Amino acid sequence: MTLLNEQQVILDNAGVGICFVQNRLIQRCNRHYAQMHGYDGPEDLVGTNTLSLYPDKKQYLELGREAYPVLVAGERFQTERRMRRQDSSLFWCRITGKLVDTRHPDRGSIWIVEDIDEQRQASDRLKALTHRQQLILDHAMVGIVFLHDRQVTSCNRRFCEMLGYEQEELIGKTTRCWYPDKTRWDEAGNYYSKILSQGQSFRAEIQLLRKDGRTIWCDIRSKAINPDDLSQGSIWIMMDISERKASEKALQAAHDALEKRVEERTHALEQVVADLHREIEERRLAEERIRHLAQHDGLTGLPNRKLFEQRLEEQIRQAVAEHTQLAVLFIDLDRFKHINDSMGHHEGDILLKSLAERLRQAVANDKTLARIGGDEFVIMLPRVRSHREVEDVVASLQAALQPTVNIGLHELRISCSTGIALFPDDGLTPQTLIQHADTAMYRAKRNGRNRYQFYNHQLDREQLERVELENALFHALKHQEFELYYQPQVDITTGLIDGAEALIRWNRPGHGMVSPGCFIPLAEECGLIGEIGDWVLEQACAQMHSWKAKGLHLRVSVNLSALQLETPEFCHHLADCLSRYDLESDQLELELTESILMKQVDQTIQLLEHLDQMGVHLSIDDFGTGYSSLSYLKRFPLDKLKIDQSFVREISVDQDDAIICRTIISMAETLNLKVTAEGVEYPDQLALLAEFGCHQYQGYLFSKPVPADELARLALENHNEPNQTYDI
Repeated sequence: MTLLNEQQVILDNAGVGICFVQNRLIQRCNRHYAQMHGYDGPEDLVGTNTLSLYPDKKQYLELGREAYPVLVAGERFQTERRMRRQDSSLFWCRITGKLVDTRHPDRGSIWIVEDIDEQRQASDRLKALTHRQQLILDHAMVGIVFLHDRQVTSCNRRFCEMLGYEQEELIGKTTRCWYPDKTRWDEAGNYYSKILSQGQSFRAEIQLLRKDGRTIWCDIRSKAINPDDLSQGSIWIMMDISERKASEKALQAAHDALEKRVEERTHALEQVVADLHREIEERRLAEERIRHLAQHDGLTGLPNRKLFEQRLEEQIRQAVAEHTQLAVLFIDLDRFKHINDSMGHHEGDILLKSLAERLRQAVANDKTLARIGGDEFVIMLPRVRSHREVEDVVASLQAALQPTVNIGLHELRISCSTGIALFPDDGLTPQTLIQHADTAMYRAKRNGRNRYQFYNHQLDREQLERVELENALFHALKHQEFELYYQPQVDITTGLIDGAEALIRWNRPGHGMVSPGCFIPLAEECGLIGEIGDWVLEQACAQMHSWKAKGLHLRVSVNLSALQLETPEFCHHLADCLSRYDLESDQLELELTESILMKQVDQTIQLLEHLDQMGVHLSIDDFGTGYSSLSYLKRFPLDKLKIDQSFVREISVDQDDAIICRTIISMAETLNLKVTAEGVEYPDQLALLAEFGCHQYQGYLFSKPVPADELARLALENHNEPNQTYDI
């Protein structure tokens, strides 16, 4: 009896599942085996058929056909399969079986089961990551090579092209063949190995030998995989700079020749006269530089506001004398701030210089183009005869901006909004004309961007109304004029509501409902968006608490602004809000736009990791409209992507939108993220999303945003009768 007790203790505490099966019925098993399959203890499984542990009967029969011949032969049978838990979820396990007595198979068999689900998932993720890294290497515009003991272990296509080799000619070969002679090879190895062993990056410009015998100049950068153990190898990145070197050499030769001629001429003159002339010339150039800097934009070289107003004033006097009209065009680049925040100010400056040059080439010599700040430009058109003439100029400007601009690895499309003011109808002074053109530009931008608008006095009244709306916003926040509506988020597979997005509404006294598209951008401009966002968060949590008391458990998603995330006490405020309303953190989902994610990436990652540790769900709203790359996206602890409705709207008729949606869903699956499609209005849209593997949707097909009580009613009806309107 003591021995049996000891054996039972061993079975119950074994790190693997152990089961005794006879006629495919479970006779005995240890606790780990039962818990592995989602049962409380062995007593829940004893006497049951093992069919209940398989994903389906086909796999149950298949394992029997495979295992029986092996077991009867007296051998151990082992396999890896997915098995079913009590809650119907599947998991990977390693199964090992052996007969108790090979002479009497009917006496049963012993099975040992190990849970390897996490190992398999980790292996799958590693394969996907390796595949993505290989794609990056294969399509990089620079040469990349991995070395081990100065031998090539792998390299990309661009590296082979630079040196004129096929890839199979380089793998396993030493780097000796790249150097003109062995002495340089030895010197290079001694030099860079010393630097790499110190944990530093090696960088140099050296000549390398191609297969065809020609030498090329290369900018080389390298870093050891492990500085403490150089035997693990190093990675090298190379760029062909032969053309640049040739240009530098030619420039230096021209410079040397010029200096020689100057020296010969200078010695022919008396020293006193030469010094005097040099001093006069330097003073003149200095004065010109000062005058140019005072009147021109430092980034683009275009006239600045001061010089533009001077020239505009001169043209106004001439227009008065000639009884002619002139026009002032105020140009603002659409969504430039979004691009600047996403990509950084350095890339933004490069983009501005490129676009300024396009505008300059599109403007005739008799017209003045100036940059007066940020992404704002103004153009003066003298001797204007008709509106059509101005419209033709605007069309040429829009056409000049239409081709894509390549900044780094990004391909950008830029448009502009243009406001137009005419002299003398719209103003008599430079300042008035610029101000009225600016007002017209804002109307063009509100009308949908990539448009133009002539000034009229109605725009002044609208500007006044805008100021009044801003004051009304402060009043609305103080007097609780806002309310929340909720749009259901529906599981595509089950048709059940499993969440809702909280959407703010403003019932302005005397005006009715004000569209969020009218007051949210204004709230961002006047700095109220942070307070409004905190109010939305507070109200959403209060509503979830109310639903919870009535037995309704829904996850609610709330949109966050950049200003809220930049507030140091945001996480503390969020935790306090969840605690006060007795909510689990995973009941709340926070939605962020790509522009917020890409702004101060390292600080944002740190904040989001803190939120993730709290258990709050995180998602990207309007995904696909920004400029985040996969390399950045995978760094954020996200749970969900929301496909912007602009891609969903035409998904069933536009092949490009369908491809974009399928790609986003596939990418999200690779990153283990859920996907919600926004703006689903028709069954054929939903059917395609289901086919692509989308998890969730929201839109007018199921319900428009509704008050909290209406959502509760919808959820109850939906739970009793799920609404599925598509075929899978």
